[in-house]
Amino acid sequence: MPARKTTPKQSQNLKRGFKAEAERTASLYRKALALADNAPMPARELATHLGITILIPQEIPGITQALLDVLLGDEGREQWSAAIFTKNDKKYIIHNPTHSLARQESNIMHEVSHAICKHQLKELEYAIKGMVIPLREYDHVQEAEAEHLGACLQLPRTALVHHYCILKRSNEQIAQIFNASKKMVSFRLSVTGVSKLKFGT
Repeated sequence: MPARKTTPKQSQNLKRGFKAEAERTASLYRKALALADNAPMPARELATHLGITILIPQEIPGITQALLDVLLGDEGREQWSAAIFTKNDKKYIIHNPTHSLARQESNIMHEVSHAICKHQLKELEYAIKGMVIPLREYDHVQEAEAEHLGACLQLPRTALVHHYCILKRSNEQIAQIFNASKKMVSFRLSVTGVSKLKFGT
């Protein structure tokens, strides 16, 4: 898929109750992985739990050097982030390994969220073409859902309250603990209202 940008308009595409359900989903998967509600949940561990294989372009059988040059070259690296697709009824996520580790985490969690939301996935050949042609159209509602759920899975409100309000950790410290960008931490603290809570709340 093309590189993603979070926009305020995306929240308008979320159905009523989706945000609360996303928080519950983040808690349920942490329980399934024997993690505390305030603990990090690595995207790769969640993907493995869901039976999703994670790949980088070099691991795709039969991929040409010319296509690798497009995907991983200077022009391609900012044109796509990740994509989820199926092959022989199995789910795969291909992601851009040239991005920062924090961005890779966000990219993969976003694609995992598509699977959790049971969004319709494309076949491998279409996914590859979609990365070469980054102007592919997307279902805006599905993208908004995956964007919000992915961020929630990575940084649920419960975890933010614990680390920001109770332990009084800085945005940078939280970012390091959860392998997130500082921008993502600030965004989640804002949209969840945690940044306005008082210490100990």
